[in-house]
Amino acid sequence: MIPSVQWAKSNKLKVIRFQHLYKDFIKTKATELANKLIIDPIIEEMKQNNVSRKIYEQVIVEDVILNEGMILIKIQCEYFSEEGFDVAVAREYGTEDHMIRPKGKENGGADSLSWIQGGMRRFSKGHMVSGLPRLNIIERRVEEGEYELQRALYEEYRKWKESIFA
Repeated sequence: MIPSVQWAKSNKLKVIRFQHLYKDFIKTKATELANKLIIDPIIEEMKQNNVSRKIYEQVIVEDVILNEGMILIKIQCEYFSEEGFDVAVAREYGTEDHMIRPKGKENGGADSLSWIQGGMRRFSKGHMVSGLPRLNIIERRVEEGEYELQRALYEEYRKWKESIFA
């Protein structure tokens, strides 16, 4: 709120500077705070739950959108297998028990699956595997960090605005 017309005239350049820098400040600060207050805790919890590094390295602030007094922060986590399966979504929401089979030689694969278990090489023509548990890390951490992010962003905005109009 502008205190008076006289104040506005004497602070014209500061007002212009504020208008010019406002959107960039909000986008930059919102990205910084989202990384600190939401992304970092997501990554830390993923590490604690033995989520693959290939997944947690893909957790990013994709975009910050300013729209009519609202700030939308888009957080993305995508990691697709060679077959196009979204592994990141599977880790977040879990999967059912399911059958895995080799691709088959006609599809550039092998006749059997092979892995090392207990120091021994194992083979299978296909078998049931346990589904992944629902971790719900991203959704929960976003909900937990939303209020703190709003509070911190407002405080940073207040300080920045005061520094311009001081």
